[in-house]
Amino acid sequence: LALRIPGDGSQRALRSLLDRLDAAGVQADELTVHTPDLDDVFFALTAPTDPSRPNHTQETAR
Repeated sequence: LALRIPGDGSQRALRSLLDRLDAAGVQADELTVHTPDLDDVFFALTAPTDPSRPNHTQETAR
């Protein structure tokens, strides 16, 4: 199972995420921090959207 959680990449955000996983009893076997590249930006801006799901890209771009 892979879980992708967007964040600002700060140590505070990472600590908060780990605290929440721990509080929920979720055991992480592996953790990877991914820095977005140009492909990620392109796909985020051009990917078709489902109107029933919130589009965080549009909210961020405002």
